[in-house]
Amino acid sequence: MGYCPGVENALRKVREALLNGPRPIFSLGPLIHNEHVTGELEDAGVRIVNDLSAVEGGTVILRTHGTPVEEAQQAAKRASNLVDATCPFVARAQDAASRFREEGRQVFVVGDENHPEVKAILARAGDNAKAVASPVDIENQEISGKVGVLAQTTAREEDFLDVVGALTKRGADVAEARTICPATRERQKATLELARQCDLVLVVGGKASANCRQLLKIARQAGTEAYLVGTAGEIKSEWLRGKKVVGITSGASTPDRIVKEVAGKLAELEKNVHREDQPEEETPTTPSQEPEKPGEPGEPAPETRDQANDMARGKEMFEELPEVRQGDIIKGTVVSVDENGAMVDVGLKSEGFIPAGEISRRGAPDHEIKPGDEISVYVLSADSGEGGLRLSKRRADEELAWQRLENARVEGKTIEAPVIQEVKGGLVVDVGVRGFVPASQVERGYVSDLRKYVGKTLRMKVLELDRRKNRVILSQRVVLEEEHERLKEETWATIAEGQIRHGVVKGITDFGVFVDLGGVDGLLHISELAWGRVHHPSEVVKEGDEIDVMVLRVDKEKGKISLGRKQVLPDPWETVESKYPVGSVVTGVVTRTAPFGAFVELEPGVEGLVHISELSYERVARPEDVVKVGDTVRAKVLRVRPAERRIALSIREADVEIEPEARAAASPQRDKAEEKAESAEESGTGGSGSGGEPESQSAS
Repeated sequence: MGYCPGVENALRKVREALLNGPRPIFSLGPLIHNEHVTGELEDAGVRIVNDLSAVEGGTVILRTHGTPVEEAQQAAKRASNLVDATCPFVARAQDAASRFREEGRQVFVVGDENHPEVKAILARAGDNAKAVASPVDIENQEISGKVGVLAQTTAREEDFLDVVGALTKRGADVAEARTICPATRERQKATLELARQCDLVLVVGGKASANCRQLLKIARQAGTEAYLVGTAGEIKSEWLRGKKVVGITSGASTPDRIVKEVAGKLAELEKNVHREDQPEEETPTTPSQEPEKPGEPGEPAPETRDQANDMARGKEMFEELPEVRQGDIIKGTVVSVDENGAMVDVGLKSEGFIPAGEISRRGAPDHEIKPGDEISVYVLSADSGEGGLRLSKRRADEELAWQRLENARVEGKTIEAPVIQEVKGGLVVDVGVRGFVPASQVERGYVSDLRKYVGKTLRMKVLELDRRKNRVILSQRVVLEEEHERLKEETWATIAEGQIRHGVVKGITDFGVFVDLGGVDGLLHISELAWGRVHHPSEVVKEGDEIDVMVLRVDKEKGKISLGRKQVLPDPWETVESKYPVGSVVTGVVTRTAPFGAFVELEPGVEGLVHISELSYERVARPEDVVKVGDTVRAKVLRVRPAERRIALSIREADVEIEPEARAAASPQRDKAEEKAESAEESGTGGSGSGGEPESQSAS
């Protein structure tokens, strides 16, 4: 009995809109299917409209049964404030319909095709979607190969399973979505058990309520006499004749107080029936003909008084809100805090008290409250006989946390929460209640040490939620995978040769570096790391470094990207003429030798060639007889050719100046030898310091 969580959530949103939202307040169709509640809302200032022509500004509330996408979009444009009061389970059914449509399935919704909830679901399910009540409705339907079946949230599970079975027998590839609301399922089960124990069942609720009609149907199919009543005044005394046990149940949109009034009216009628000697001669009465209970002269009939009281309570509830009930969640301001607890002003005549043990959860991060803080509190007891309300911040936090988690699960939202503990198999996070992240759901890859996450905040989605078992399973991996896929698609769509991209070093090998460009890895070959000679990539970068690279080649078909780093660095050959003028003496390191001479590195990326004839005044058979790799030498700059990336050096002339005659005599022979060496380099036997590596070395 009483409101289901979806209705409670919707009424809370309406209450907040009435208090804080821009006026006027519109409800796009009845918020719920209960005439008394919607009447109270109208008295409080909510205008119920069936189309948006009258809306211009103000607040529009989308009812719990859901709204077609186009209508919701139109409402958002016409209103200043849009409040979505759609039941989370209805939203989940809408998501299932959209998913089936995207998969190319023919969608069948088990439910009432004229019900607004079903209409909103069908609007998301595609043009060939159908609403069916039983297997009979699909006998003449043309069935495609792939179908998706879901149910109106208030449908009977037996009807849903019957339709699934009938489609399976016809050879369809059936995908199911169990979208019946758990609260509805529990009420239906309880009503069936009740009907088996009773001679009469009264279902209390609105005539337009689908879940109330289902409860009535279930009770009657159990072989029990049953009636649907909206108020206590609709009960007929002849229903009670010969009955020993009468059961009462109610729909998800029926207030508790109306159920209690029905129970009270039954007690009154029971006494009257028992006093009658011949009940079979009693003339059946209708609510309008039923005898009035004696009262003071001029006093209205009991039924009229009941209606007046209902209206008064509605205005009190939605306009003034001076009363609270056990189980309500309300807002208040902290007045004082001490070791015993906290006093909170909730806008009533007296302040409420939160015992110290009800301020925060055991094991939760310490969130101190102080005077002036606005907090949400749960009403433990509304009896002011002990000096005021007894409240709980802990219970309110938990209730609101479960609501947020359910909404996040249904809507697929990402939530953030801190890690408070490492346990066997995963991490414990605080999401208002205790949540668990399995080790396999922490990152996209394997994580060997979970301790490093304690104290950090994770971004997660809800995988599993079971309040009865206090079970909350979350995943950060799902969020990371989705982001990775989005980045990957964006990178492949925008990447092009010649671009400068920012990336992160992901892995290092002997032949190069893999750089993450945003969901896509590119290869930075060792030869493209720097202008200078690199023996191993780890000399230049390390994993995790952020670097800029140039895109050299893109092969989308093979999924390969070639990168260069030296292209975004200054080219040292652009300044060699000014840094190493002809005739200057420079210092360098021998990097390698060849039959025709030795290469000397002057700076990273700049090498000069010392021809064998310039190593010494004496005849040199092999360069290794004079210098070896790693030696630091002084050399004189003979020639500089930046365009050809060549510098000619002389070790023998670095410290001793040759006589002009000797120099002149030696020059033709030396120039001829150097030209021969340079020619050899160009044909594949030279070095990078004077214009390029041999083919075999470059390939390696």
